[in-house]
Amino acid sequence: MEPKTYQTLETYKEVADSLYAVSGIILFCFANHNCDTKNIIIRNFISRSSISLKSIFALWEINDFQSVWIIYRSIIDRMFHLNDIGEKDTFTEFDDWSFFEKIKSQNKLRSDNEFKHNIVGERYELSIEQKNRIKKLEKEKPQWRRPKPENVAKNMDMMFLYNHGYDYASTHVHPMSDDGLQDFHTITKLEFYREFPSQIDVVHNSIISTLMILQDALNYSSFQWRSIHR
Repeated sequence: MEPKTYQTLETYKEVADSLYAVSGIILFCFANHNCDTKNIIIRNFISRSSISLKSIFALWEINDFQSVWIIYRSIIDRMFHLNDIGEKDTFTEFDDWSFFEKIKSQNKLRSDNEFKHNIVGERYELSIEQKNRIKKLEKEKPQWRRPKPENVAKNMDMMFLYNHGYDYASTHVHPMSDDGLQDFHTITKLEFYREFPSQIDVVHNSIISTLMILQDALNYSSFQWRSIHR
C-alpha cells in the first residue's frame, strides 16, 4: 500500500473555513426554530466541534502540536458520544445526567468549609425550576453513563477510529516521558539532531471527524434537510 498523501496546511485551512461557514448556516437554521432538548444538544455538538476545529489551526500557528492532538481527541470523543446518544435516542437522559453531575460538582464546593466562600456570582445561582429539577433527580438519580469509545467504534464498524484515532491521541492527553521535547526546541530555537516529523495527518483527521459530527447531527435532528444540487 502506498503511503497516504496529504494536502498542504493552506488547503486544509480553506476546507476548514468552508466547513465552518456551512456549520454557521446550519446553526442559523436551528436558531429559526423552537428547539427541544434533543435539538439543542445536537446544535451544541455542531457548535463545539466547529470551534474546536478552528482552534486547531490557531494552535498550529504557535507550533503547539501536542495540544492539536488533544483537541483532535476531544473532537473524536464528541463524535463517539453523539453517535451513541443518537443511535440509542438518549438525549433527555444525557441532559438529565449532565445537569445532575454539574450540580453535584457545585455541591462539593458548597460543602467544603475551606472553599465555599468562593460560591458567588450567577454561575452558582439556581432558578426555582432548576431547584425543583435537581430535587426530582436526587430522588431518581440518572442512570445514563458515558459510552466507552471502543464499544462505539465497534458498533460503527470503524475500529480504526478508536485504535488509530482516539487511542493514539490519548498518548498526547496523558503525560508521557517525551512530552515537551519539541516544545523545548520551539522555545529555545536550539537545533534538534533530526527533523521533527510532520503532523499534518492530525489536521486531516480532525476535519473528517468534524464532518462526521455534522453529518450525524443532521441525521439525528428532528428537521428535514434539503440536498443542494449544482
